[in-house]
Amino acid sequence: MRYRHSSLILLVMITLLFTFQSFGLDPPVKLWEKQYSFPGGSGCFFYDVELTPENNLFISGVSRDFQNPDSTGYCAFLIDLDGNNIWQVDFTCLLMSGADGVILPDGSMAITGYCFTDMEGSHALFIMKIAQDGSTEWTKVYDYPDTKEEGYGITCLPDGGFAVCGKVNGTGTIGFGQAWLLRTDAFGDTLWTDTWGTAHTNRGYDIVFNNNEICMLALGEDDTLATYGTHLLFYSPDGEYLRGTTDTLNTEPASICIASDGGYTFTNTAFPRVWHTDQYGNMLWWKDIYVTPNDWHKGYCIRRTMDSGYIFSGWDGFYEYEPDGNLTDYEEGWLARFDSEGNELWNINNTISVNHAFYSVVQLPEGGYMACGAYNVWESMNGNDNQWTHSPLEDMDGVSRGSTGFLVRYAPETGITSPDSDSSLSIEVSPSPFSSVLCVSFNLPESGEATVLVYDLSGRLVDTVTDEVFPAGESTVQCTVPEGVSSGCYLIRYNAGSESAVETVVLLK
Repeated sequence: MRYRHSSLILLVMITLLFTFQSFGLDPPVKLWEKQYSFPGGSGCFFYDVELTPENNLFISGVSRDFQNPDSTGYCAFLIDLDGNNIWQVDFTCLLMSGADGVILPDGSMAITGYCFTDMEGSHALFIMKIAQDGSTEWTKVYDYPDTKEEGYGITCLPDGGFAVCGKVNGTGTIGFGQAWLLRTDAFGDTLWTDTWGTAHTNRGYDIVFNNNEICMLALGEDDTLATYGTHLLFYSPDGEYLRGTTDTLNTEPASICIASDGGYTFTNTAFPRVWHTDQYGNMLWWKDIYVTPNDWHKGYCIRRTMDSGYIFSGWDGFYEYEPDGNLTDYEEGWLARFDSEGNELWNINNTISVNHAFYSVVQLPEGGYMACGAYNVWESMNGNDNQWTHSPLEDMDGVSRGSTGFLVRYAPETGITSPDSDSSLSIEVSPSPFSSVLCVSFNLPESGEATVLVYDLSGRLVDTVTDEVFPAGESTVQCTVPEGVSSGCYLIRYNAGSESAVETVVLLK
């Protein structure tokens, strides 16, 4: 069934305090899930999802035939909000795997990841620029002979160029190497690079541009940051190393986003938490994410939501011993929602099947969420039926195994309660959805002043419907949609004295 704005009422019961903080949220309901395995590919992984200006999903990942590794396959995809594939991007290099993507100001896109220079060659980091129609504008490969270079995070800078983080000088297994920051112009030509860290397992995991600084979320240590762990490293756009955080976390990082206060919020991988710093990287707070004791857990992504909170994705699993004594673990997609102070609002697992992960998640403009990831097929490898992987970036070199990329769409949250459960106020709105005029009915215990206000989901005041004195009992006012207000979910707030009531409506123009 196709999901249309005109046929499905999106109910988002979000109560706004005076600080517009969300609370009391029920977990969102899953609307649908879809799996993808594109032609010619027995293995498909979706790693990162970004929302385009046209409200489509730009996904970086990989789909190829692991049995016949060659230059045929896909590394990026455009899918609409109904889950329909619009286009996919062909490999321009050997065995490409897209790890992270970014939407550029003109609507074009770029991804980074890794590829091979030839079947006997080493891993190489690549950047690919993609036009809005899915055609490849250019691909640049950055490689050192006999080592392994990989890109994990990419961001666009004000001059149109890119900053990419990842790993360089890797030897042996893919995990070895040094953190690498690569700065290019708008055409992918290198302006400068920096190699950071002295440990072989150093790498840059994610990258953002904020306060006219490049901030890289990195793992490792060097002469000035001698404690091994997670650091925020800051650079000027011209390549000057500015500082690194000394509040070291002895854990592997995962993902970072810019917070509404100008600082940074990030999450880590194993038994993840939410961490928040100011704009200089000084730690302000951290919060645990609830997990079931003795379970396995891993974090992959954290994004800011429209109300300045956060949405987190990863996997939540458990393990058990089989009758033969072998240890088997099971993984399920995991989402958690937080307010701007890191207070947990809801926390859910999504059961598609055994062994899958949510690698990335975005909040949608009308509310709700889209999560992407991979469902992993158990296959025999070297005679061991329990060998499998959920991350081709970690182990994909010529090994036969199957997987299926997937998307899961969730409705907006419901179940918001009033700040004062004993409030005698009530509010009714009709119709919903509405297209031009909305009727708002409310009651007053006694004659007095009442206000009816309209907010969008980010807490911005859209319209003041009324602010005047009304008699005791029920009254009705009409709200006419102001010019320039687009379709979507809106909050109607009714205030009388120290009490308030909130209802949600859907505007369809």
